[in-house]
Amino acid sequence: MPARGTDIVAAPASKRLLQMAGVKDCYTQSTGSTSTQGNFLKATLAAIAKTYEFLSPDLWKVIEPGQTPYDEFSGHLQVGSKKAAY
Repeated sequence: MPARGTDIVAAPASKRLLQMAGVKDCYTQSTGSTSTQGNFLKATLAAIAKTYEFLSPDLWKVIEPGQTPYDEFSGHLQVGSKKAAY
């Protein structure tokens, strides 16, 4: 396997597609029949689309912590304890 920083190592057609997608460093390998260029490029595009399903930590939304369940439902628990004490 080539070392990191060797740019894109791929077939010419998929290399152009990866370059258009903005990929800087990638190694590709295919198995089976890749003689139909249309199907090969469709598979390459599907692989690129799958990589965009994953979010890197710099893209995570900041979620403010809410109340704990105990704090949120403490009023309900106090009402329940008063009814049982009669």
